[in-house]
Amino acid sequence: MQIQELHHSIGEMTRLEYLSLASFCFLETLPDSIGQLKSLLELELNNTRITTLPHSIGDLKMLRKMSLLGTQIKQLPNAIGGLQSLLNLDLRGTCISELPSSIGNLKRLEILCLDGSAIRELPKAIGMLESLKDLEARFCENLEGEIPIEIGDLSFLRMLDLRSSKIRRLPTTMNQLSHLQQLCLCQCDQFEQLPELPMSLKELEFPPHLLWTTPNLSYLTNVVDLHVWGGTQLVDFTQGAPNIEWIEGLSKLERMTLCMRDAIFPPINLVTLSRLRSLEMTCVDPHFLMELPSNLERLSLINVKSPIGMSLFSYLTNLSTLNLGKCWLREVDFDNALGQQLEKLHSLDVRESKLLERLSVSRLKGLQDLTVLACPGLMEIQGTEKLELLEALFIHRCSSLERLPDLSELKKLRRVNLALCPLQNLPELRLPETCHLTLNGCGISPAFDGVYKEWKDTQSQRG
Repeated sequence: MQIQELHHSIGEMTRLEYLSLASFCFLETLPDSIGQLKSLLELELNNTRITTLPHSIGDLKMLRKMSLLGTQIKQLPNAIGGLQSLLNLDLRGTCISELPSSIGNLKRLEILCLDGSAIRELPKAIGMLESLKDLEARFCENLEGEIPIEIGDLSFLRMLDLRSSKIRRLPTTMNQLSHLQQLCLCQCDQFEQLPELPMSLKELEFPPHLLWTTPNLSYLTNVVDLHVWGGTQLVDFTQGAPNIEWIEGLSKLERMTLCMRDAIFPPINLVTLSRLRSLEMTCVDPHFLMELPSNLERLSLINVKSPIGMSLFSYLTNLSTLNLGKCWLREVDFDNALGQQLEKLHSLDVRESKLLERLSVSRLKGLQDLTVLACPGLMEIQGTEKLELLEALFIHRCSSLERLPDLSELKKLRRVNLALCPLQNLPELRLPETCHLTLNGCGISPAFDGVYKEWKDTQSQRG
Protein backbone atom coordinates (compact mmCIF):
# COMPACT_ATOMS: atom_id res chain seq x y z
CA MET A 1 0.00 0.00 0.00
CA GLN A 2 1.36 3.42 -0.98
CA ILE A 3 1.26 6.32 1.46
CA GLN A 4 -1.16 8.16 -0.84
CA GLU A 5 -3.57 5.23 -0.83
CA LEU A 6 -3.43 5.00 2.95
CA HIS A 7 -4.02 8.74 3.29
CA HIS A 8 -7.06 8.52 1.01
CA SER A 9 -8.40 5.47 2.88
CA ILE A 10 -8.12 7.18 6.24
CA GLY A 11 -10.25 10.03 4.99
CA GLU A 12 -13.07 7.53 4.47
CA MET A 13 -12.68 5.75 7.84
CA THR A 14 -13.07 8.50 10.42
CA ARG A 15 -15.30 6.26 12.58
CA LEU A 16 -12.86 3.37 12.55
CA GLU A 17 -12.17 1.84 15.98
CA TYR A 18 -9.50 -0.74 15.13
CA LEU A 19 -6.66 -0.37 12.62
CA SER A 20 -3.95 -2.95 11.96
CA LEU A 21 -1.27 -2.31 9.34
CA ALA A 22 0.81 -5.31 10.43
CA SER A 23 0.30 -7.04 7.07
CA PHE A 24 1.73 -4.05 5.20
CA CYS A 25 5.32 -4.91 6.10
CA PHE A 26 6.78 -2.55 3.51
CA LEU A 27 5.00 0.48 4.90
CA GLU A 28 7.66 3.06 5.89
CA THR A 29 5.60 6.14 6.72
CA LEU A 30 2.39 6.85 8.60
CA PRO A 31 0.48 9.83 7.13
CA ASP A 32 -0.40 12.90 9.18
CA SER A 33 -4.04 12.17 8.46
CA ILE A 34 -3.89 9.34 11.03
CA GLY A 35 -4.92 11.98 13.55
CA GLN A 36 -8.33 12.22 11.89
CA LEU A 37 -9.34 8.82 13.27
CA LYS A 38 -10.94 10.37 16.34
CA SER A 39 -12.81 7.15 17.24
CA LEU A 40 -9.78 4.85 16.97
CA LEU A 41 -9.38 2.54 19.99
CA GLU A 42 -6.53 0.28 18.84
CA LEU A 43 -3.62 0.90 16.46
CA GLU A 44 -1.31 -1.96 15.48
CA LEU A 45 1.80 -1.30 13.39
CA ASN A 46 3.63 -4.53 14.21
CA ASN A 47 6.72 -5.42 12.12
CA THR A 48 6.29 -2.63 9.60
CA ARG A 49 9.24 -0.51 8.41
CA ILE A 50 7.81 2.66 9.89
CA THR A 51 10.65 4.77 11.34
CA THR A 52 8.73 7.70 12.85
CA LEU A 53 5.29 8.61 14.13
CA PRO A 54 3.69 11.85 12.94
CA HIS A 55 2.96 14.62 15.43
CA SER A 56 -0.74 14.11 14.75
CA ILE A 57 -0.59 10.79 16.63
CA GLY A 58 -1.33 12.82 19.74
CA ASP A 59 -4.79 13.65 18.37
CA LEU A 60 -6.02 10.09 18.93
CA LYS A 61 -7.68 10.99 22.22
CA MET A 62 -9.74 7.77 22.34
CA LEU A 63 -6.85 5.39 21.63
CA ARG A 64 -6.55 2.66 24.27
CA LYS A 65 -3.87 0.40 22.82
CA MET A 66 -0.94 1.09 20.51
CA SER A 67 1.48 -1.63 19.41
CA LEU A 68 4.75 -0.78 17.67
CA LEU A 69 6.23 -4.26 18.11
CA GLY A 70 9.21 -4.88 15.81
CA THR A 71 8.99 -1.56 13.98
CA GLN A 72 12.01 0.57 12.99
CA ILE A 73 10.94 3.49 15.18
CA LYS A 74 13.87 4.95 17.14
CA GLN A 75 12.13 7.79 18.94
CA LEU A 76 8.65 8.60 20.20
CA PRO A 77 7.38 12.11 19.49
CA ASN A 78 6.51 14.39 22.42
CA ALA A 79 2.96 14.29 21.07
CA ILE A 80 2.68 10.80 22.55
CA GLY A 81 1.68 12.52 25.76
CA GLY A 82 -1.59 13.50 24.15
CA LEU A 83 -2.92 9.94 24.19
CA GLN A 84 -4.93 10.60 27.32
CA SER A 85 -6.97 7.36 27.06
CA LEU A 86 -4.04 5.02 26.36
CA LEU A 87 -4.06 1.87 28.53
CA ASN A 88 -1.50 -0.33 26.77
CA LEU A 89 1.72 0.75 25.02
CA ASP A 90 3.72 -2.04 23.37
CA LEU A 91 7.27 -1.12 22.31
CA ARG A 92 8.73 -4.62 22.18
CA GLY A 93 11.69 -5.16 19.88
CA THR A 94 11.96 -1.52 18.82
CA CYS A 95 15.10 0.62 18.48
CA ILE A 96 13.75 3.15 20.98
CA SER A 97 16.59 4.00 23.37
CA GLU A 98 14.82 6.59 25.53
CA LEU A 99 11.31 7.66 26.41
CA PRO A 100 10.23 11.31 26.16
CA SER A 101 9.33 13.09 29.38
CA SER A 102 5.85 13.64 27.96
CA ILE A 103 5.16 9.96 28.59
CA GLY A 104 4.38 11.06 32.13
CA ASN A 105 1.12 12.55 30.79
CA LEU A 106 -0.30 9.08 30.11
CA LYS A 107 -2.24 9.09 33.36
CA ARG A 108 -4.39 6.10 32.41
CA LEU A 109 -1.60 3.85 31.11
CA GLU A 110 -1.73 0.43 32.79
CA ILE A 111 0.73 -1.65 30.72
CA LEU A 112 4.10 -0.52 29.37
CA CYS A 113 6.06 -3.21 27.53
CA LEU A 114 9.68 -2.57 26.53
CA ASP A 115 10.85 -6.16 26.09
CA GLY A 116 13.85 -6.53 23.79
CA SER A 117 13.97 -2.81 23.00
CA ALA A 118 17.09 -0.58 22.92
CA ILE A 119 15.97 1.37 26.00
CA ARG A 120 18.95 2.61 28.04
CA GLU A 121 17.19 3.97 31.10
CA LEU A 122 13.78 4.69 32.52
CA PRO A 123 13.01 8.41 32.81
CA LYS A 124 12.04 10.08 36.07
CA ALA A 125 8.68 10.80 34.43
CA ILE A 126 7.91 7.10 34.84
CA GLY A 127 6.74 7.99 38.35
CA MET A 128 3.90 10.09 36.88
CA LEU A 129 2.18 7.05 35.36
CA GLU A 130 -0.20 6.89 38.29
CA SER A 131 -2.30 4.02 36.86
CA LEU A 132 0.58 1.79 35.73
CA LYS A 133 0.16 -1.85 36.74
CA ASP A 134 2.64 -3.78 34.58
CA LEU A 135 6.14 -2.58 33.63
CA GLU A 136 7.94 -5.12 31.46
CA ALA A 137 11.55 -4.58 30.35
CA ARG A 138 12.81 -8.10 29.71
CA PHE A 139 15.91 -8.76 27.59
CA CYS A 140 16.78 -5.07 27.35
CA GLU A 141 20.53 -5.44 26.98
CA ASN A 142 21.17 -1.69 27.08
CA LEU A 143 19.16 -1.04 30.23
CA GLU A 144 21.71 -0.44 32.97
CA GLY A 145 22.52 1.51 36.10
CA GLU A 146 19.76 2.37 38.56
CA ILE A 147 16.00 2.47 38.34
CA PRO A 148 14.86 6.01 39.28
CA ILE A 149 13.53 6.57 42.79
CA GLU A 150 10.34 7.97 41.26
CA ILE A 151 9.21 4.40 40.58
CA GLY A 152 8.14 4.39 44.23
CA ASP A 153 5.23 6.66 43.25
CA LEU A 154 3.59 3.92 41.18
CA SER A 155 1.18 2.94 43.90
CA PHE A 156 -0.78 0.52 41.65
CA LEU A 157 2.22 -1.28 40.13
CA ARG A 158 1.68 -5.05 40.30
CA MET A 159 4.50 -6.40 38.16
CA LEU A 160 8.08 -5.26 37.48
CA ASP A 161 10.02 -7.55 35.16
CA LEU A 162 13.64 -6.59 34.44
CA ARG A 163 15.09 -10.02 33.66
CA SER A 164 18.23 -10.22 31.48
CA SER A 165 19.05 -6.52 31.82
CA LYS A 166 22.19 -4.81 33.15
CA ILE A 167 20.62 -2.85 35.98
CA ARG A 168 22.67 -2.65 39.17
CA ARG A 169 20.24 -1.33 41.75
CA LEU A 170 16.64 -0.77 42.70
CA PRO A 171 15.85 2.34 44.76
CA THR A 172 14.99 2.30 48.45
CA THR A 173 11.53 3.53 47.46
CA MET A 174 10.65 0.01 46.31
CA ASN A 175 9.08 -0.69 49.70
CA GLN A 176 6.43 1.95 48.90
CA LEU A 177 4.94 -0.21 46.11
CA SER A 178 2.16 -1.60 48.26
CA HIS A 179 0.47 -3.44 45.37
CA LEU A 180 3.58 -5.02 43.84
CA GLN A 181 3.08 -8.77 43.50
CA GLN A 182 5.74 -9.84 41.00
CA LEU A 183 9.41 -8.81 40.83
CA CYS A 184 11.69 -10.57 38.35
CA LEU A 185 15.45 -9.94 38.32
CA CYS A 186 16.69 -13.31 37.05
CA GLN A 187 19.68 -13.14 34.69
CA CYS A 188 20.46 -9.63 35.97
CA ASP A 189 24.10 -10.55 36.46
CA GLN A 190 25.27 -7.05 37.40
CA PHE A 191 22.69 -6.53 40.11
CA GLU A 192 24.34 -5.79 43.46
CA GLN A 193 21.91 -6.05 46.37
CA LEU A 194 18.21 -6.18 47.02
CA PRO A 195 16.69 -3.23 48.88
CA GLU A 196 13.84 -3.61 51.33
CA LEU A 197 10.92 -4.95 49.35
CA PRO A 198 7.16 -4.53 49.84
CA MET A 199 5.39 -7.24 51.83
CA SER A 200 2.76 -7.48 49.10
CA LEU A 201 5.14 -9.54 46.91
CA LYS A 202 3.87 -12.96 45.85
CA GLU A 203 6.47 -13.86 43.22
CA LEU A 204 10.18 -13.07 43.49
CA GLU A 205 12.98 -14.06 41.09
CA PHE A 206 16.65 -13.08 41.32
CA PRO A 207 20.12 -14.44 40.39
CA PRO A 208 22.00 -16.73 42.81
CA HIS A 209 24.92 -14.39 43.56
CA LEU A 210 22.55 -12.22 45.59
CA LEU A 211 22.29 -15.00 48.17
CA TRP A 212 25.68 -13.83 49.44
CA THR A 213 24.54 -10.20 49.83
CA THR A 214 20.81 -10.47 50.43
CA PRO A 215 19.58 -9.50 53.88
CA ASN A 216 16.99 -11.55 55.70
CA LEU A 217 13.87 -11.75 53.50
CA SER A 218 11.76 -13.76 55.93
CA TYR A 219 9.45 -10.74 56.27
CA LEU A 220 8.09 -11.49 52.76
CA THR A 221 5.45 -13.74 54.25
CA ASN A 222 3.12 -13.47 51.24
CA VAL A 223 5.58 -14.90 48.71
CA VAL A 224 4.12 -17.91 46.91
CA ASP A 225 6.78 -18.31 44.20
CA LEU A 226 10.52 -17.94 44.89
CA HIS A 227 12.95 -18.63 42.04
CA VAL A 228 16.70 -18.18 42.42
CA TRP A 229 18.58 -19.28 39.30
CA GLY A 230 20.81 -18.24 36.40
CA GLY A 231 24.08 -16.35 36.27
CA THR A 232 25.99 -18.98 38.26
CA GLN A 233 29.26 -18.10 36.50
CA LEU A 234 29.44 -15.03 38.74
CA VAL A 235 29.21 -16.98 41.99
CA ASP A 236 32.44 -17.29 43.98
CA PHE A 237 31.89 -20.51 45.89
CA THR A 238 34.98 -19.91 48.04
CA GLN A 239 33.37 -17.05 49.95
CA GLY A 240 31.38 -19.30 52.25
CA ALA A 241 27.88 -20.72 52.24
CA PRO A 242 24.97 -18.73 50.77
CA ASN A 243 22.39 -17.17 53.05
CA ILE A 244 19.26 -19.31 52.76
CA GLU A 245 18.09 -19.76 56.34
CA TRP A 246 15.43 -17.07 55.93
CA ILE A 247 13.60 -19.30 53.45
CA GLU A 248 12.33 -21.39 56.36
CA GLY A 249 10.11 -18.45 57.37
CA LEU A 250 8.23 -18.12 54.06
CA SER A 251 5.16 -19.93 55.33
CA LYS A 252 3.00 -19.33 52.20
CA LEU A 253 5.59 -20.60 49.74
CA GLU A 254 4.15 -23.04 47.18
CA ARG A 255 6.85 -23.20 44.46
CA MET A 256 10.61 -22.74 44.81
CA THR A 257 13.63 -22.96 42.52
CA LEU A 258 17.08 -22.75 44.09
CA CYS A 259 19.60 -23.64 41.40
CA MET A 260 23.29 -22.83 41.03
CA ARG A 261 26.17 -24.87 39.73
CA ASP A 262 28.24 -26.23 42.62
CA ALA A 263 26.92 -24.53 45.73
CA ILE A 264 27.12 -26.41 49.01
CA PHE A 265 24.14 -25.22 51.02
CA PRO A 266 24.08 -25.07 54.79
CA PRO A 267 21.61 -27.47 56.48
CA ILE A 268 18.04 -26.29 56.02
CA ASN A 269 14.75 -27.65 57.32
CA LEU A 270 11.92 -26.99 54.89
CA VAL A 271 9.29 -28.91 56.84
CA THR A 272 7.97 -25.53 58.05
CA LEU A 273 6.87 -24.77 54.47
CA SER A 274 3.63 -26.69 54.77
CA ARG A 275 2.20 -25.26 51.53
CA LEU A 276 5.22 -26.09 49.37
CA ARG A 277 4.12 -28.14 46.35
CA SER A 278 7.05 -27.82 43.92
CA LEU A 279 10.78 -27.73 44.69
CA GLU A 280 13.68 -27.61 42.23
CA MET A 281 17.17 -27.18 43.62
CA THR A 282 20.85 -27.90 43.30
CA CYS A 283 21.56 -30.82 45.60
CA VAL A 284 25.28 -31.63 45.59
CA ASP A 285 24.86 -33.31 48.98
CA PRO A 286 21.27 -34.42 49.73
CA HIS A 287 22.06 -34.56 53.44
CA PHE A 288 21.79 -30.78 53.77
CA LEU A 289 18.02 -31.19 53.31
CA MET A 290 17.12 -32.06 56.87
CA GLU A 291 13.45 -32.65 56.15
CA LEU A 292 10.98 -31.89 53.39
CA PRO A 293 7.28 -31.02 53.80
CA SER A 294 4.88 -33.93 53.39
CA ASN A 295 2.65 -32.03 50.95
CA LEU A 296 5.41 -31.78 48.32
CA GLU A 297 4.13 -33.00 44.95
CA ARG A 298 6.99 -32.21 42.57
CA LEU A 299 10.72 -32.53 43.37
CA SER A 300 13.69 -31.85 41.07
CA LEU A 301 17.24 -32.50 42.29
CA ILE A 302 20.12 -31.15 40.20
CA ASN A 303 23.85 -31.94 40.28
CA VAL A 304 23.64 -34.71 42.89
CA LYS A 305 27.10 -35.99 43.88
CA SER A 306 26.36 -37.96 47.06
CA PRO A 307 24.12 -41.05 47.37
CA ILE A 308 20.45 -40.36 47.95
CA GLY A 309 19.24 -41.91 51.19
CA MET A 310 15.77 -43.06 52.14
CA SER A 311 15.53 -40.40 54.86
CA LEU A 312 15.12 -37.69 52.22
CA PHE A 313 11.83 -39.23 51.06
CA SER A 314 10.54 -40.53 54.39
CA TYR A 315 7.52 -38.25 54.61
CA LEU A 316 6.87 -37.48 50.94
CA THR A 317 3.67 -39.47 50.68
CA ASN A 318 2.15 -37.01 48.18
CA LEU A 319 5.08 -36.86 45.76
CA SER A 320 3.85 -37.44 42.20
CA THR A 321 6.77 -36.19 40.06
CA LEU A 322 10.48 -36.73 40.66
CA ASN A 323 13.19 -35.33 38.38
CA LEU A 324 16.90 -36.10 38.69
CA GLY A 325 19.22 -34.01 36.49
CA LYS A 326 22.98 -33.94 35.98
CA CYS A 327 23.55 -36.66 38.53
CA TRP A 328 27.19 -37.67 39.16
CA LEU A 329 26.47 -41.12 40.61
CA ARG A 330 27.18 -44.44 38.88
CA GLU A 331 24.12 -46.10 40.35
CA VAL A 332 20.77 -44.77 41.50
CA ASP A 333 18.74 -47.35 43.35
CA PHE A 334 15.27 -45.86 43.64
CA ASP A 335 14.08 -49.17 45.08
CA ASN A 336 16.11 -48.58 48.24
CA ALA A 337 15.94 -44.78 48.31
CA LEU A 338 12.21 -44.47 47.79
CA GLY A 339 10.93 -47.72 49.16
CA GLN A 340 7.22 -48.43 48.75
CA GLN A 341 5.85 -45.42 50.58
CA LEU A 342 5.65 -43.26 47.44
CA GLU A 343 2.41 -44.71 46.14
CA LYS A 344 1.49 -41.46 44.38
CA LEU A 345 4.75 -41.19 42.42
CA HIS A 346 3.52 -41.23 38.83
CA SER A 347 6.37 -39.63 36.89
CA LEU A 348 10.15 -40.20 37.03
CA ASP A 349 12.57 -38.23 34.82
CA VAL A 350 16.32 -38.91 34.84
CA ARG A 351 18.49 -36.93 32.43
CA GLU A 352 21.98 -35.63 31.61
CA SER A 353 23.72 -38.01 34.01
CA LYS A 354 27.02 -38.89 32.35
CA LEU A 355 28.31 -41.36 34.95
CA LEU A 356 25.07 -43.24 35.55
CA GLU A 357 25.37 -46.95 34.69
CA ARG A 358 22.46 -48.59 36.50
CA LEU A 359 18.94 -47.47 37.41
CA SER A 360 16.62 -49.54 39.64
CA VAL A 361 12.89 -48.84 39.58
CA SER A 362 11.09 -52.14 40.22
CA ARG A 363 9.36 -51.05 43.47
CA LEU A 364 7.83 -47.87 42.05
CA LYS A 365 4.48 -49.58 41.64
CA GLY A 366 2.52 -46.41 40.91
CA LEU A 367 4.82 -45.16 38.14
CA GLN A 368 3.00 -44.18 34.94
CA ASP A 369 5.66 -42.21 33.06
CA LEU A 370 9.39 -43.03 32.92
CA THR A 371 11.79 -40.80 31.00
CA VAL A 372 15.55 -41.31 30.69
CA LEU A 373 17.46 -38.81 28.54
CA ALA A 374 21.12 -38.22 27.72
CA CYS A 375 22.68 -40.80 30.03
CA PRO A 376 25.50 -42.10 27.79
CA GLY A 377 26.92 -44.54 30.36
CA LEU A 378 23.62 -46.20 31.26
CA MET A 379 23.80 -49.95 30.65
CA GLU A 380 20.76 -51.20 32.53
CA ILE A 381 17.33 -50.13 33.77
CA GLN A 382 16.29 -52.74 36.31
CA GLY A 383 12.66 -53.54 37.02
CA THR A 384 10.86 -51.78 34.18
CA GLU A 385 8.93 -54.95 33.41
CA LYS A 386 7.40 -54.88 36.93
CA LEU A 387 5.79 -51.44 36.58
CA GLU A 388 2.23 -52.63 35.99
CA LEU A 389 0.76 -49.10 35.76
CA LEU A 390 3.37 -47.78 33.33
CA GLU A 391 1.78 -45.89 30.41
CA ALA A 392 4.72 -44.14 28.71
CA LEU A 393 8.41 -45.00 28.37
CA PHE A 394 10.84 -42.53 26.77
CA ILE A 395 14.55 -43.40 26.41
CA HIS A 396 16.71 -41.06 24.33
CA ARG A 397 20.48 -40.70 23.80
CA CYS A 398 21.55 -43.54 26.07
CA SER A 399 24.43 -44.81 23.92
CA SER A 400 25.44 -47.72 26.20
CA LEU A 401 21.97 -49.20 26.67
CA GLU A 402 21.87 -52.46 24.72
CA ARG A 403 18.87 -54.32 26.13
CA LEU A 404 15.29 -53.80 27.25
CA PRO A 405 13.25 -56.43 29.13
CA ASP A 406 10.04 -58.08 27.92
CA LEU A 407 7.34 -55.42 28.43
CA SER A 408 4.46 -57.31 26.85
CA GLU A 409 2.71 -57.87 30.21
CA LEU A 410 2.42 -54.13 30.92
CA LYS A 411 -1.19 -53.90 29.79
CA LYS A 412 -1.47 -50.15 30.39
CA LEU A 413 1.60 -49.28 28.31
CA ARG A 414 0.42 -46.92 25.57
CA ARG A 415 3.60 -45.35 24.21
CA VAL A 416 7.28 -46.31 23.90
CA ASN A 417 9.70 -43.83 22.35
CA LEU A 418 13.29 -44.94 21.77
CA ALA A 419 15.94 -42.77 20.11
CA LEU A 420 19.71 -43.07 19.66
CA CYS A 421 20.04 -46.19 21.79
CA PRO A 422 22.06 -49.16 20.37
CA LEU A 423 19.61 -51.85 21.49
CA GLN A 424 21.06 -55.24 20.59
CA ASN A 425 17.85 -57.13 21.41
CA LEU A 426 15.59 -54.83 19.44
CA PRO A 427 14.37 -57.63 17.11
CA GLU A 428 13.13 -59.49 20.21
CA LEU A 429 11.44 -56.42 21.72
CA ARG A 430 8.01 -57.36 23.10
CA LEU A 431 5.29 -54.80 23.85
CA PRO A 432 1.49 -54.85 24.10
CA GLU A 433 0.23 -55.10 20.52
CA THR A 434 -1.67 -51.79 20.59
CA CYS A 435 1.23 -49.81 22.08
CA HIS A 436 2.44 -46.89 19.95
CA LEU A 437 6.13 -47.37 19.15
CA THR A 438 8.60 -44.74 17.93
CA LEU A 439 12.10 -45.83 16.90
CA ASN A 440 14.76 -43.46 15.65
CA GLY A 441 18.49 -44.10 15.42
CA CYS A 442 18.29 -47.47 17.17
CA GLY A 443 20.07 -49.54 14.57
CA ILE A 444 17.10 -49.96 12.24
CA SER A 445 16.38 -48.22 8.97
CA PRO A 446 14.11 -46.54 8.22
CA ALA A 447 12.82 -45.06 11.47
CA PHE A 448 9.42 -46.29 12.66
CA ASP A 449 6.45 -44.46 14.16
CA GLY A 450 3.28 -46.48 14.52
CA VAL A 451 1.52 -49.32 16.31
CA TYR A 452 3.84 -52.00 17.71
CA LYS A 453 1.94 -54.85 15.99
CA GLU A 454 2.60 -53.28 12.57
CA TRP A 455 6.31 -53.03 13.33
CA LYS A 456 6.44 -56.61 14.59
CA ASP A 457 4.66 -57.86 11.46
CA THR A 458 7.14 -55.99 9.32
CA GLN A 459 10.05 -57.56 11.19
CA SER A 460 8.53 -61.03 10.73
CA GLN A 461 8.19 -60.48 6.98
CA ARG A 462 11.80 -59.38 6.73
CA GLY A 463 12.87 -62.42 8.70
